[in-house]
Amino acid sequence: MSYTRRRFLHTLVVSAGAVTLSSLTGCSNDDNSSTPAPENLPVVSPQYFPQSVMSGDPRPDSVILWTRAVDGDGDLSLTLQVSSDPEFATVVVEQAFIAAAANGHCIKVRVTDLEPYQHYYYRFLYSKDGALHSSKTGRTKTAPANDADVEVKFGFASCQDYLGRYYNTYLSLLARDDLDFVLHLGDYIYETTGDASFQDTDGERSIEFRDADGTLIIGTGEAAFQAANSVDNYRQLYETYRSDAVLQELHERFPLVAIWDDHEFSDDSWQTNATYQSGAADEEQTSRKRNAEQVYFEFMPIDHSAPHGDSGSGALEVLEDQLFPNTKIYRDLQFGKHLHLALTDYRTYRPDHLIPEDAFPASVAIDSTTLTAFLAGQGMPQAGIDATLAQMSPVVDIDAAPFAPYKAAFAEIFTGLYTEELMTRLGLDQATAVAQAGERASAAIQGLLTSSYLNLVLAQAQASLPDGHPLKALPPLPETGVDTGLAFYTLGKTTLFSDLGARYLVIKDSFDLYAGFLEFMAQQQGSSVQTPYDAAQLSWLQGVLNQSSATHKVMGSSVSFAPLLADLSASREDSGIADLEAVLDSDLVPAALKQRFYLNVDHWDGLPQFKAELINDLLSATGTVTLSGDIHASFVTQHPANANSGLASVDFTVSSVSSGTFGSFLDNGLNGLLAQLGDVPPEVSQLKYFFDTIALTASKRDDVSSKMVFSRMWEHGVGVATAGAGAFKVDYHNIPTVWDGVDWAKTPFYDDRVRFLAQVRTHRFSWDGASLTQLPA
Repeated sequence: MSYTRRRFLHTLVVSAGAVTLSSLTGCSNDDNSSTPAPENLPVVSPQYFPQSVMSGDPRPDSVILWTRAVDGDGDLSLTLQVSSDPEFATVVVEQAFIAAAANGHCIKVRVTDLEPYQHYYYRFLYSKDGALHSSKTGRTKTAPANDADVEVKFGFASCQDYLGRYYNTYLSLLARDDLDFVLHLGDYIYETTGDASFQDTDGERSIEFRDADGTLIIGTGEAAFQAANSVDNYRQLYETYRSDAVLQELHERFPLVAIWDDHEFSDDSWQTNATYQSGAADEEQTSRKRNAEQVYFEFMPIDHSAPHGDSGSGALEVLEDQLFPNTKIYRDLQFGKHLHLALTDYRTYRPDHLIPEDAFPASVAIDSTTLTAFLAGQGMPQAGIDATLAQMSPVVDIDAAPFAPYKAAFAEIFTGLYTEELMTRLGLDQATAVAQAGERASAAIQGLLTSSYLNLVLAQAQASLPDGHPLKALPPLPETGVDTGLAFYTLGKTTLFSDLGARYLVIKDSFDLYAGFLEFMAQQQGSSVQTPYDAAQLSWLQGVLNQSSATHKVMGSSVSFAPLLADLSASREDSGIADLEAVLDSDLVPAALKQRFYLNVDHWDGLPQFKAELINDLLSATGTVTLSGDIHASFVTQHPANANSGLASVDFTVSSVSSGTFGSFLDNGLNGLLAQLGDVPPEVSQLKYFFDTIALTASKRDDVSSKMVFSRMWEHGVGVATAGAGAFKVDYHNIPTVWDGVDWAKTPFYDDRVRFLAQVRTHRFSWDGASLTQLPA
């Protein structure tokens, strides 16, 4: 595989004590101290350092320092100063480097030979026209020595959309000075600049790509929006996001430890594939993925030393062959004897979502004969097999002679439906859309299909046809006295191209069965359809967690381990809220909703068998805590103990810094589903007020092993974790979506911090390796 050669940012290396440019500020090297000459004092000049400074990946003896310097289009010569004091009275590094235009004017320096668990101060200097210009001063902190008996405290956060939103939640971290670092769990940027499904484009917080020709256009007409595609597109996003004053202040104050999730490349992505079109078009985008990775390495201060080693110039290179498919950002950092942090990559290697977004709802994924054999092989008694088959969808062979009129009718109907979808989604001309639609309809209307879905479509088509039309005379297909099977409709897929029933709001019981069957079949071939890790990452993770002797082993996961369920079935546990139970027991809720749903199978719930094995065999077996993000809600989940070790695992999922809350997204999804189901009483939409209760109640069922014990779907927030000799503690600092008429993410409080902080809600937890306690706020 070959790609266009391009220049990559090198992580430059300098040792503390490298004070070599004394003439710059008139310092003396006699005692390794620096006292700037009065006539040449640096002047803080943010115009040359528009994204300020930041540091990252602190180790006991090193840290990564970053800036971006701009003055015209050319390369700039900068000098890095590092000091043990904020006045730069004692300089330990003074070294010149080049901020190259080819790297977006970014520069990253790994400073080595530092003292453990010490604050250091740093700035970048730029000389122009006899004046010395300085970035703001950054403060970083090295990690404690591996054997140090110190309590480590750090912030953790996720999901910071910029469009129409502000980073007020970071004020809770900036209000304190005791953090050793901040962990960012992904979605540091969002690749789109106007996706109306979740972004606001009004007001000052908007982005218009300067490289408009390099963008990816999603949708058509007024609904169209842009997504980053070119290197310049992705660079502009980081430049814009990091122009935010509060984000700059956070990075100037604390070192950052970061992993990516999907939006650093593309929403709900897997490997190099985007999912905007839900299967209506091929979205394999290798070049775009590599562009996103290149820019991430340019702008994020992660320590990604090359396996090729030192280039000979002191630079640690990110080479072209280290981008996808050879990307490696998973790594571990140790902070004293009490915290060992394993940082994982969920996106780069993960398989496709198990339910294709373009799956034809009527298609049978597992027929009754295959399903019977699979269940019997799993040891299920015949009574259980019969009960399972009874819950499947009725199936007919559309190619059988008696159904010939239906095959022709549905070919016509679905050609029309596919044509409309392809023209709307992709902007195809009618002739092209009709041709593609005919191919899709022909491929779909064959073999075993579920009659329940086809009858719904037939009824809708007949309702729109004039009297006397030949299709009007077709009676419904049989739904009783026929075979059954697991169709995509049985999984919750109700439309041709959709994330509903594919990535969101998937029927749990049938999905678990379907996922288990796919994994079983894959394992017979020595592979897996569920693990998001390649063999190297999984082996590395097992080694880190099994071999670590740290008091607290913590795994950073970009997506949540919480069981994200909604149980609206008749066999659900009692929520304890009479009004909610009355609605769920009534005929107000459509029958199609009276079952158990996975709310999001883009997360770990979408890989159920691998998730269960990972929790039991590794996370609980080693007593590992997981910190997660992405879902825009705060959850706490306790997993069952491992029978051999007696240890257990707990997951703390942090909400979004600024991105719309999961409650708002779930409400939109529910409304969309209700619209598909037709005329639904307005009382059903009131379920949104009980989302937290529904999620907590759903995990009480005996067949749900992990128990969610805390849920806040309508609050933004950040977390603070404390790892010491005792329990592992987590404090959530959350703010409601809307309170007292104020949208707390869409209103800036940068100059009114006291008012904002007065509204913050604190939720505190303590985990001792076996039991979880919620503490008083």
